[in-house]
Amino acid sequence: MGFAAGVAFCTSREVMRAVLRVPTTYAEWSACLELFEAGGDDDAALHAMSSGSLSWTGGVAPMFARRISDVLNARLKRISDDMTRELRFGTDTSALARTMLDARKKLGQLNRLASLSVFAEELRQGLEQQIAHYAKTAQSSLEDSAKHDRSGQLANTIRQCSLLTFSAHTVAVSEHPSRNGTSAGPAPAPASVSASGFVRRRNILT
Repeated sequence: MGFAAGVAFCTSREVMRAVLRVPTTYAEWSACLELFEAGGDDDAALHAMSSGSLSWTGGVAPMFARRISDVLNARLKRISDDMTRELRFGTDTSALARTMLDARKKLGQLNRLASLSVFAEELRQGLEQQIAHYAKTAQSSLEDSAKHDRSGQLANTIRQCSLLTFSAHTVAVSEHPSRNGTSAGPAPAPASVSASGFVRRRNILT
């Protein structure tokens, strides 16, 4: 990326942060998800979305489920690519630990998104399963790759920094209070819509 393009990209991201608002329409949700997908400011995007609302009527539920699943897939692929790149050039246990802890932290951020109470329960469950499936697959792949190390140090490091504990690093997002001071629960998805059915699970650690 050239200097001018980089400046334009950063400026665009800063503008997006500045105009980010609590989402109530699909377009506003898309703006938040775009920022989150880019990884520009997870906390700002999550804070806005945790206070948002969305009508689950008509065709919104399946469309939104596909959109947010695609966002998670993009972030999971980035985590996978980063881990693969870091681990490709050696098996130093310190480097491995740092890489896994960073990946676990990022998975925790994704879990914050998946567990937002504004989402219908079926969608939350599908998104959480999508993240858990990746973590399980990636952890298994890492453990398999350590079997050649007779010292056991690699396997020990992989167990100690297990990706499976990512949910312990999820920072709780506060409930969005309604105007009368009580908690406003998410609107249920229509019974005919299977939100989790649009979640595509991928084995993306290579």
